[in-house]
Amino acid sequence: MRILIFVVLAVLAVAGGAVAFLPMSMAADMATRQMPDFRFSEASGSVWDGKLTNVSYGQQTIGDVAVKTDLMALFSGKAAGTLGMTREGLSGQAGISYGIGNGGLDLTDLKLAGDTAMVPGMPPAIARTDGKFTLEVKDVKFANSLCESASGEVWTDALTKVNYKGWVGPELRGPVTCAGGKMQVQATGIAATGEEVLATMNIGQHLDMEMTATVANAGPGAIEALTAIGFSLEGNKLVLRQQLASE
Repeated sequence: MRILIFVVLAVLAVAGGAVAFLPMSMAADMATRQMPDFRFSEASGSVWDGKLTNVSYGQQTIGDVAVKTDLMALFSGKAAGTLGMTREGLSGQAGISYGIGNGGLDLTDLKLAGDTAMVPGMPPAIARTDGKFTLEVKDVKFANSLCESASGEVWTDALTKVNYKGWVGPELRGPVTCAGGKMQVQATGIAATGEEVLATMNIGQHLDMEMTATVANAGPGAIEALTAIGFSLEGNKLVLRQQLASE
């Protein structure tokens, strides 16, 4: 995720300038000069153990970000550390490692959980429910800004909260992989009434997102319920598409 690059910029500044405890405010200011879409309200602590509040990137509201950097990783040619993120209805954490020489970016033990209303592009009818989601990714590798490999799992009960005129959707669960240079989150489920749901979200390193959900074998009740929340009939399937760019 491009929001993580500010950590790299800060660490490189420390390594190059031999500054032992670069203030987080200086590191974040450097990031804003490099990335105009990166914004924050306050910065505290140092790049080794600091915090940014009200962080956003482009159209994306990130929240408060806590950073802890691993000084010893510099000796192996990497900038590494951990990130924590919190905002109302959403929390997450991840390890980060950036190859100073090759520019490769790795994320490990990424965990994100919260309200489905916090997912960008979520249809309003679903966002208004109290649906939840979890995203757990063991490892994601980026090279030249492209997703090379990823392994993990996503889960959500968002469609179980629809309950429109008696129709209730299934829980969705599935793998996290890479496709077309983007991290791909794919989840499937089968409703009690037989509808087969497939939801796919592609996430770029710049936090641009594309989501497509398709429903097969939809009965009259499911068709009425799903078209009411934004799905459209395309052939013999119901389809919902959402897209959100970061800039």
